[in-house]
Amino acid sequence: MKRNLFLPILLAPLCLTASAEKLRCTAQEAEIYRQNRNRIDSLLLMRYSEEVMKIDLSFYVPKEGHEKLEYFVKSRELKLICQDFLYRDSLERRVQNKLLIERVFRDSINTILIPAYSNRLSGENVSYALHCRKALGLDNIQYSLIMDKALDMARRIRRAPRTNVWNEEMEILKKTLDKRQLRTFFVNKNTVKVTDEFDKAWLRLKQAGLTEQIDSVKDVNDAINYLFSRQMVKDLYRHYGTSQKRYLAELDKNKPKIILLLNGLDKKERAVRKEETASKGFIW
Repeated sequence: MKRNLFLPILLAPLCLTASAEKLRCTAQEAEIYRQNRNRIDSLLLMRYSEEVMKIDLSFYVPKEGHEKLEYFVKSRELKLICQDFLYRDSLERRVQNKLLIERVFRDSINTILIPAYSNRLSGENVSYALHCRKALGLDNIQYSLIMDKALDMARRIRRAPRTNVWNEEMEILKKTLDKRQLRTFFVNKNTVKVTDEFDKAWLRLKQAGLTEQIDSVKDVNDAINYLFSRQMVKDLYRHYGTSQKRYLAELDKNKPKIILLLNGLDKKERAVRKEETASKGFIW
């Protein structure tokens, strides 16, 4: 029953002016504002400026989202101030309303902050997918589905920071993105990692004098594509060991030339180390 008392806060439409802007409030809050406009405006100016600054200092706020952020924060602070006037004689009702207001507006503010994935408010993969909306070509439905999941994760991570959401992230991405989008997502996400892995592999082959056996751009592209595919499998099935092994084994049936050369070099180096270890065993 208690929850129903606070539904108007969630369902309220945009209403009257506060500092010449339309903000979210109920009819009761609008009336309180009319009756105490000067006092509320004074409180609102100070509080909302401080709250926006707190967010700016704590998170990366995309430039294009700052106006919306200010709107959400000002709306929230207006509603919080109004509770002090509306329920000055009921501490419980006042606090309950404020908690609900803060929870609702936290989600609204997080829709701005989550796609800036460096803020680490939700899972890293869903945040990155939202961040790469244009590159992935997400439509509005796809974006909303991923954002809803990201908001749910952000709520749970806020309550328990060590919450592991990796498997959930992979499931929502597999269900929401098509094959091309999923591949593009992992290519974008893993470019730095794969480039570093390939550069190190190429250096080893060069030092071993094996790069002379590589005579085409195709060999290089095949190796890079293989590394991207392998990393995608590792990401998709990070916590599913059996599935990961099966898909990696399937991928390894068609290893490109550079990877085969690298595997041969690894085998040779292991044999040398084994021989050196065995020879040390005979030293008295």
